[in-house]
Amino acid sequence: MLQSVTLVDGPEADAAGLAADYGSGVCRISVFGKDADGEQIRAEFSRRLRDGNLSVSLYGPFIRHFRDADPNANFPVTVAFDTGSSAPSRSGGYDVGGFRESAWGGWGPGAASDATYAALKGASSFTVQMDGNSYGPFTWTGTGAVWRALDACETENS
Repeated sequence: MLQSVTLVDGPEADAAGLAADYGSGVCRISVFGKDADGEQIRAEFSRRLRDGNLSVSLYGPFIRHFRDADPNANFPVTVAFDTGSSAPSRSGGYDVGGFRESAWGGWGPGAASDATYAALKGASSFTVQMDGNSYGPFTWTGTGAVWRALDACETENS
């Protein structure tokens, strides 16, 4: 007997433009935008509950341009919020060649993650710069909605 299968490329946004996910002790909130070619791109903020480590990952067709990037090289990202603040990551890179290819940046546990997490509280959009490229803007409905969604996930799963 044949059965149909629906393939889904990542989470679907709610009315505010966000998609939430939790697993393995990590809260993930996705926001959607466009890349330089006008194709949909997804930015996912992840917060590890045990130590507050914050990271951002970018998913979308743009990653095909970076399949030859050195996966061991450090390409930090800078997240620029609409509030005027920005947050350069301590590390970043390209995760290519697998099933879920992405570009990513991480702040590590501690002060840098805490400051970036706090900056989300007043933001209603952000862009991500990496390796000479800019992605976004990523926008949603409601100032601080990404922070509130991460906070609610943490409260629910702690």
